[in-house]
Amino acid sequence: MRLMVDGELKPAGGIIGAGFEALRWILPVRPGDALRAETEILEVRPSRSRPDVGLVKFRTTTLNQDGAAVQELVGTIVVPRRGE
Repeated sequence: MRLMVDGELKPAGGIIGAGFEALRWILPVRPGDALRAETEILEVRPSRSRPDVGLVKFRTTTLNQDGAAVQELVGTIVVPRRGE
């Protein structure tokens, strides 16, 4: 979670989580492992109930120092929409 908060995905207004669809631990993480996270945007859509915000679905994969995936999560965040 800390890697995600400190990462490059910085939507205006900050990160407001709308929930996770999936969370998998693929391999164990050991003391001393160097971890990095990669985030891929899967979907962007307007909110059906609030026209001032949108929803961004993303997948974050955490990799160890060998490049092996150790964790994967799919979640959704709420972001403010730009005026048209």
